[in-house]
Amino acid sequence: GVQQAGESKYVMFHAPKSALDKINSLLPSNEGQTIVPLCGNEDKVAVHIVTLEAVFWDTLEKLRLAGASSILVLPIEKMLN
Repeated sequence: GVQQAGESKYVMFHAPKSALDKINSLLPSNEGQTIVPLCGNEDKVAVHIVTLEAVFWDTLEKLRLAGASSILVLPIEKMLN
């Protein structure tokens, strides 16, 4: 678990609702994405995802082109499944 957590990142970003299928195909996750509505913005959501670090950096520009913004990447200290 510790090694897997070291290879993974917790990624959060904003995205248009219309781009979620495209983003999901670009950025696979361990157990799926968490989608959170944004206050005051009906067209965008916050996406939270745990993914492998290498996969994220390989897809970063494609995510941005799909509409992802305010991208935040955090290390994972521990992860229990």
